[in-house]
Amino acid sequence: MKGEQGMKGDNGSNGLDGTPGKLGPTGPQGIVGLPGTNGVKGEKGEQSIQQKSSFSVVFTSSPGRHDTSPMKYDTIITDVGNHYNKETGKFVCTIPGIYVFQVTSTASRSGQIITRIMKNGNNQMSAQMSASGYNSVSTMVVLDLVSGDQVWTQPHSSNYNYYYSDGARFCSFSGFLLYAA
Repeated sequence: MKGEQGMKGDNGSNGLDGTPGKLGPTGPQGIVGLPGTNGVKGEKGEQSIQQKSSFSVVFTSSPGRHDTSPMKYDTIITDVGNHYNKETGKFVCTIPGIYVFQVTSTASRSGQIITRIMKNGNNQMSAQMSASGYNSVSTMVVLDLVSGDQVWTQPHSSNYNYYYSDGARFCSFSGFLLYAA
């Protein structure tokens, strides 16, 4: 026979910890906190020095028929860096990088012209004009140059080189460093 319920006893000692259970699902992301305070201002850095190279040259008198050799323009308008050699008619690269070159040529009334932009003896770009009367032609090229590369203009052949210019400066050659490598 079952007797009456007795008095409640004292709590027993804690048992040993069991093995950890599985991780529960990740909760939603909390709200973004406030920005922190600004750090200490750093020291002033060194300013980079931009390398410069550019030139523009022209014929101020009519060169007429020109040999198939570098065109030696008679007047320098600009030569930042002194990289254009008036004696040879060549631009000589001293700052490796990407350069832009442009040539404009004008033919005499009875002439035809094909002017080339040359790099180290190889044709890079040509401009041709074949019409009666005074006419101009122009072209431009972007070149990747290393130190020592040479760029110049010259006629394509002795048959297509009836150049005309005067004080208005109809024939020109220009170049500039777009950015150093």
